[in-house]
Amino acid sequence: MIKRKRISFKKIKKLLDPDFINKFFNKRYKRYYKKAKGCRFLGIKKIKRFAGGKSISASYFLKLKIGKEEKIKIINGRARQRLFTDENNPRRYYLVLKHLYTKNFSHEVPRPLDYQKPYNLLLYEEVEGEALQQKLMRGEISFVLSFIPKIVFWLRKLHQKNLLKGRLAALEGSNRILLRDKKVEAKEMRHAFFLTNKFYPQGTRSVKKVVEKLNKLRQKKKNWFLEKENYALCHYDVHFGNFLTSDRQLKVIDFSDACFYDPLVDLACFLVQTESMLEYYQRKKAKIILPRIKNKIINLYFKRQPTRREIFRLKYFEIRRLISMFTNLIFVEGEEKNKKLMLDDFKKKISLRFKQIEGTL
Repeated sequence: MIKRKRISFKKIKKLLDPDFINKFFNKRYKRYYKKAKGCRFLGIKKIKRFAGGKSISASYFLKLKIGKEEKIKIINGRARQRLFTDENNPRRYYLVLKHLYTKNFSHEVPRPLDYQKPYNLLLYEEVEGEALQQKLMRGEISFVLSFIPKIVFWLRKLHQKNLLKGRLAALEGSNRILLRDKKVEAKEMRHAFFLTNKFYPQGTRSVKKVVEKLNKLRQKKKNWFLEKENYALCHYDVHFGNFLTSDRQLKVIDFSDACFYDPLVDLACFLVQTESMLEYYQRKKAKIILPRIKNKIINLYFKRQPTRREIFRLKYFEIRRLISMFTNLIFVEGEEKNKKLMLDDFKKKISLRFKQIEGTL
């Protein structure tokens, strides 16, 4: 068992000190930008969206002199006190970006700059573009849906087996990229129970029944699940908020949960998140367009009729994602009546997926 090592939070907080950061980048900017001849530190913007344990997330603004031009570069930094964690692990995040950046993904993912072990700090270049979720919020639904083929193509590219050829053994492990297995799945469900018990005890029984039924189905059809050698590199948080567009080019961000796993977990996540976001931002249109959109996503991904095993696993992973989404929503929702509505919607969606699973048995 890995000892949960920690870095002093006092040390990590230095990453928000302008004087310290000024010296930090002046020592290293030539390593990150070889053609740069001068660096001027402009400031720090703290980002609060990075959660989980004692951590720092910030954007650093630099003005670099490259040739006769001066360019402003935004560098994002993520540091965490805990060194070894399953998710939001800066070192794993860095390894994923570095791996992809050298495997023909350099135009689609953030450029990794550095991992600083003394601060458990990841540094990567800011990606230009606007999230598709923002466009969906503004009602630009046609524009967002026009990117579905590009998103599915990107997932197929990410999941290709030769991406990991000769690299799986080097990249997996407790200190590297996460290999999801039954232990990690069980840990996720324990966390779901914890959140439900603490923030909406009325939903605990429902979540428990779903997990128990899901575990029985997995045990019954355990030979339908992939062996480790058939796993792929997965993003594990596929939704419109993590896809950006710039000049109609697709950019992908937030690899903090990336892992080796069954690739259908990404497809399931995209299906469930697309359903959720369309229902939230485009409720009137969702009922009409969702069936067509889901079929389009599935057809584009498989390019053939999926097998019974694939449908079974896809629905299995959709249910797991719905559990995580429900428990995370009740964590942030304060109104009891809204939690009740969320539970009713959760049970309805889960029931439909179990019926679809039964059709494969």
